[in-house]
Amino acid sequence: MTETSEFRPLPEATGVPVAHLHRETPAVFRGMASDWPAVSTWTFPYLASLAPSLPVQLVAGNREKDRTAFTRSTLGEYLEPLTRGSSAGHGQTYLKEFDLLKQFPGLRGDLRHERMFPRGSVTSCSSWIGPARARTGLHHDLLDNFAVQIAGTKRFYLARPGTVERAGALSTKYDSWARLSRVGIAELAADGDPAAGDDFFAVDLEPGDVLYVPARWWHEVVNLSAGILLSGFFGSRMRVASLWARVRLRDTLHRAGLLSPENCTCHAERRGAQRQ
Repeated sequence: MTETSEFRPLPEATGVPVAHLHRETPAVFRGMASDWPAVSTWTFPYLASLAPSLPVQLVAGNREKDRTAFTRSTLGEYLEPLTRGSSAGHGQTYLKEFDLLKQFPGLRGDLRHERMFPRGSVTSCSSWIGPARARTGLHHDLLDNFAVQIAGTKRFYLARPGTVERAGALSTKYDSWARLSRVGIAELAADGDPAAGDDFFAVDLEPGDVLYVPARWWHEVVNLSAGILLSGFFGSRMRVASLWARVRLRDTLHRAGLLSPENCTCHAERRGAQRQ
């Protein structure tokens, strides 16, 4: 899709993010993380220098909507073209859901994310690192998320809960902590009721911006430039425990071949396999 948007711009929010949570609607907090050391120090050369030979698994293409495929590289090899400001050689490979803080615990000192979450929350942080045009297909997560743009520019397209379901566009493709759409958000909006224009939003994140994405809000995300984003998924202890039990059950069924076998985001898809 062409990265121009006629969707409604997402309104900017004021105040602290935690005060907005009860509304259960997305909100962008401009510059909320601009004073985090990560925003000024997490450059591609810096991250590459931490462990150049660290093996990483890259996602090839839009695995949420299309065929799931992976490739292997090292952190230094993958980040080197981004260090030079080039996407040459990347194709559409994307370092997604990378546990940067587990690999490099010392980086936690560059964040101030604890002040965003409600007291007592269970949290999980992952990073998305990739070139311009790298994309995550239309999906919704099971947990709320604070997305913090660390470097580069990223666009979020958002749709209200139920939008994909009403269009009959739910995918049967398995993802443990998300639900997926068979179509992209541009197709979804084009085929929908013109009166439903208020269901679709778009927002561009610059370094230091924080976006609150509530659980069950559909979103598709694309890098407008090479970038780094940190997602902080969170929920109350009771909610996370309940979801964890369901996720574990579904994952057991999936790995036993009883739920969406060979049609998932976690295993490379064989060519010719049937998808829905």
